[in-house]
Amino acid sequence: MKTIKLKTAVLALTLSALGVFTSCEKNEENLLEEPSVIENSELENSNFKSRAALMGVSRYFLGGANSLHTYKVGNIGIGLGRREGVLFKLGTYNKLVTPRPPAGTKQVFFLLSPGNRDFLLTTNTTERNNLLRLRWRNLSEFNFRDREIANGTVLFNQSVYIHSSGGSGRVKLHRFYGASNSDHLFTTNYQEGVNAGYIYEGVIGWVHR
Repeated sequence: MKTIKLKTAVLALTLSALGVFTSCEKNEENLLEEPSVIENSELENSNFKSRAALMGVSRYFLGGANSLHTYKVGNIGIGLGRREGVLFKLGTYNKLVTPRPPAGTKQVFFLLSPGNRDFLLTTNTTERNNLLRLRWRNLSEFNFRDREIANGTVLFNQSVYIHSSGGSGRVKLHRFYGASNSDHLFTTNYQEGVNAGYIYEGVIGWVHR
């Protein structure tokens, strides 16, 4: 009889302990969900509302029959093929707070052609609109959404700008076009485009290295 009572007491104690651990796990899960709200709020307030930021642009190269250079900064653009490194920097800003980029700059549009045959950086809205009508993909902006709200309310919009003129620490960003493979090349090194046999199309703006 004593043995049965002892076993019953041990079982009750075990179940009670399991209940405590289960309760702790639930509380821990709830605590883990809260920082994401704080993180979003801090990110919105400190990094995007108060200032613009320079970010490195990575260049990628996809070889083969369809040679292609693509570009990516943050969540904007796309990286296809082998990463060639960060060759220059562009500015990012929150378009929800400042619909226009900083004074003396222009927004840069990132566009990918159908079939991934060409990739373009441009500040020309007419050129962008013409390409969109030809079903090019617009990869120019990225919206960060609140994960805690079902409808995914946009917290901030990441967009990219380039300087319209030279200045301290700025260099020209040259645009070249390879007619044989329908590939645009963007570089701060003019000679690189010439050596590749590409056609020079001009300067799209000034960037930081």
